[in-house]
Amino acid sequence: MENAQKYLSLYNKLAEDRLQCFAETYPYIRSWDELQQLYSVELEPEDTVKLLANRDDLPKAIARCLQDTQPVELFGCYQAFKTQDCQMLNDVIFQSTRQRLLSSAITAGGTDHSSFYHNIMAAFACNDFEVMHTFAPADLPFCKYPYYNAPALNLMTSLYYQDQAKQAEALALAEKFLKKKLPILDAAVINFLVALMQGDSKRASEELQQASLGFARSRMYGALDKCFVLELHGLYNFARCVEPELFVQISLPSGAVFSKAFAEWQRDNAYVMGKIYYQYPPERELMNLILMAKLPKVTLVEHKKNSFMQDESAFLNKLIDAITPIGKAMEIQ
Repeated sequence: MENAQKYLSLYNKLAEDRLQCFAETYPYIRSWDELQQLYSVELEPEDTVKLLANRDDLPKAIARCLQDTQPVELFGCYQAFKTQDCQMLNDVIFQSTRQRLLSSAITAGGTDHSSFYHNIMAAFACNDFEVMHTFAPADLPFCKYPYYNAPALNLMTSLYYQDQAKQAEALALAEKFLKKKLPILDAAVINFLVALMQGDSKRASEELQQASLGFARSRMYGALDKCFVLELHGLYNFARCVEPELFVQISLPSGAVFSKAFAEWQRDNAYVMGKIYYQYPPERELMNLILMAKLPKVTLVEHKKNSFMQDESAFLNKLIDAITPIGKAMEIQ
C-alpha cells in the first residue's frame, strides 16, 4: 500500500515521543500483548453480568467503553500497514468507524444528524453502507448545519434512498451553498455529489481529484491521517453504491492521501464490507456486546420550530435494549 513506510515512520515517532514524555506509548500501541494488557486491567470478568442486571449502571459503562477505543483503531491501522494487509485494513475501518459513530450518537452535541457525516463517509471506505439506515435514516428531515457536512449529507441521503423529490431540494440547497466562498475541500465534496446526481462522470472525476488536493491541504487532518484519508475512499465507494454505471467512468484520484492499491484490492474482492477486527478480552465483554448488537436508528427532537437536535438519550436506551438480550443469552450458555 502506498505511504505505508511514511505511516509507520510517523507512527513510531509518535510512540517514541510518548514514551519519552510519559513513560508509555498510549494510545500508539505497537504489539498485541500491549493491546491485550491495556484492555485487561480495569474490570473483572463478572462485572459485565452485574451491569446487565442493573440497567441504571449501563449508560455510564457504555459511554466509558466507547470513549476508550482509539488504541484499537490506531494499532489496527499500524498492523495493516506493517503487514500490507488490505483485508485487515478493511476490517479495522469497519470496527473503528462503527465505534466512533456509536460514541457520537450517545454524546450530547446540540446538532442534528449532520454531525455524523464525516464518520458515515469514513465507513463507506470499507463498504459499510448499513450505517446510513442508522445514522441518516430516510425519514429524518434535511440537515441545517451551517457547514458543508449538512448539504453533503442531504445530497447523500437523497441519492442513497433514490428520493427524486428530495434530490431536487437537496440540489437547490447545495447550489445555494456553493455560491459562498468555500475552502477547496468543502466545494469539491459538494460538487462531486452534485456531479453524481447529474450523472456527469467527467466532473465527478475532476471534483474527486480536487477533494484529494483539499484533504492534503486541510488543517483538520494530521500527518498520520493524511497517509490514508478514509473519507476520500468513502466518496469514491459511495459513487459505486448509488451510481454503479457512472462509477466505472470515474477516474481514481491521484495524490498521497488515496491508496490505489487498496481501491484495487476492494475491486478484486467484490467490494466486500469490513467485519469486526478485534475481539475484546472477557474483562471488556460489554464492548463486544455493543459491537454485536443491532444498530438502533437515530431520532431527532424539535427544540424550536423547524430546528432539530439528536435525541441522544433515546438512542442510548434503544442501544441498551439491543445489548441486554444478547448478554443474557450468553449468560445462559
